[in-house]
Amino acid sequence: MPPLEKKRVWEDKLTHSAFFLGALLFHLVIFLIVAAWIIFPQAPPQPDGPRISSPRVAENLPHKPEVLPKPPELDASANANAQVPTVTRTFSESDFKIPISSIGVTGPQTIIEPTPPKKVLGNHGMSDDRRVKILRGVLLYRTPGQIADHDPSATFPVYVAAYAKGDWACNIRLDSSGNIVGGSIPDLAAKISEWSHGHVNAQVVPKPLDIGSPDLLNKMPPFIFFTGHKDFVLTDQEIGNLQAYLENGGLIWGDNALPGHGSRFDVAFRREMKRVVPDIDKDFEPVTMDADVFTKSKFAISQVPQGMNYYSEPIEHLDIDGKFAILYTPNDYSDLYAMRVLPGDTQIAPTSNSRRYTSPLITSGSLLSNNNIYFRNFTLESALAVHRLGMNIVIHLLTRFDDELILAH
Repeated sequence: MPPLEKKRVWEDKLTHSAFFLGALLFHLVIFLIVAAWIIFPQAPPQPDGPRISSPRVAENLPHKPEVLPKPPELDASANANAQVPTVTRTFSESDFKIPISSIGVTGPQTIIEPTPPKKVLGNHGMSDDRRVKILRGVLLYRTPGQIADHDPSATFPVYVAAYAKGDWACNIRLDSSGNIVGGSIPDLAAKISEWSHGHVNAQVVPKPLDIGSPDLLNKMPPFIFFTGHKDFVLTDQEIGNLQAYLENGGLIWGDNALPGHGSRFDVAFRREMKRVVPDIDKDFEPVTMDADVFTKSKFAISQVPQGMNYYSEPIEHLDIDGKFAILYTPNDYSDLYAMRVLPGDTQIAPTSNSRRYTSPLITSGSLLSNNNIYFRNFTLESALAVHRLGMNIVIHLLTRFDDELILAH
């Protein structure tokens, strides 16, 4: 038999042999037992008694703090009049700074160095006679008899504040010569005159008032209307003029045309007004609902009216000598003032798509065409509510010094 055939016969015998298969399985079992014993060693025996699970202890525990020596006790028999040293820490302005990046605002903001807090505005030793003379100069649009009777009847100018680097004309209409011919404040003034039967006649001056020019202090209007929806930084001249204007009894009515706390105008207006009034003891505060502007004016108002896009954040104020110096409406009422409500209060004026506006008796076609797209809450009811508040504000601004002027007689 050839060697190759002998090899195959021998292999067939081995593979079919029961002895061969048994030996192979036996060695395989022994191999698995030994391998398991080596890879998985038996756990150490546990002591008798109940088994209690111990919590795992984290590695690299911090070092136990060093125990400081106990301070010596005071001697009760010591002289009671002995002077006890006092340790005083002096705080600097930097201890109270909040990083600009931590303020949640929409859009990029201008970062300027804050004005050091100090007291600069108010009646600093000003004689009562001089103060009364100044106030009468501001409110010369009313007679002493009207002041004594708290009669707001007056014909007075209303100025829109034009300021550097701001879009102050965002909700008014200008003609080719730059004169105001319609929009928010003209429409509000028309409604006030209608509701008061001409007794409160707010005449919007066509030329915007440049607050950086001498005109602000030469004209000294009862208030100026300050609006926009962009970030801005006032010039030093504008800051100085506004400070003098407020000291002499003027008032800034700021309306945020980009409604809501933290918007670009909101952040800029608060920042710049604190440059105008850099007093550490003064800041914006909410106007409470029992204030005269809500309860002792033309209309009784029980809640803050909703502005554009349903914003109804509190109206705020910053006072000087206990009187409004800055009044801030953050809910974008000016765009709702631009909805011209016709006499009778049942409908709004028709719109005009013409670029040449010649009458304030129209409603902005852009606002109406984008209603419920960019502008919400643009309704007749909302417009009436904010017009009523606007009339209350104007009357209050005319009469806020009455008590002081009456006592001066």
